[in-house]
Amino acid sequence: MTGVLLVAEIRKPIRSFTDRAGITSIYENDVKICSRDRFAKAPKFVELEPGLHDMEFVVIRFRASKTSSFRRAVELREGDVLFALCDPVQPNTFYRKSSAVDSWFVGILSPPEGAS
Repeated sequence: MTGVLLVAEIRKPIRSFTDRAGITSIYENDVKICSRDRFAKAPKFVELEPGLHDMEFVVIRFRASKTSSFRRAVELREGDVLFALCDPVQPNTFYRKSSAVDSWFVGILSPPEGAS
């Protein structure tokens, strides 16, 4: 299958509400295709057709000034999976201090040559 796999490292905040809590999303041609938040943390796979895709990677927060995003054109071949891992800025916890900026790792996992 060809598609995108979104994984977001989201911790549950100590307080029930924080302006640092975000929704991590991927858009294709300005249409949201998947998202993760503190209520839906499991990785999300979405099937895509092989070809060129205009993707936007976004972390949206309650305070718009804290929202971040970037765009990337991605060429997927049959069987490729675009893997997107996001570690968004989050409330600090006693066991882990959050980074000051959202960090993303985006790469393409391709099947081995000759695999069917």
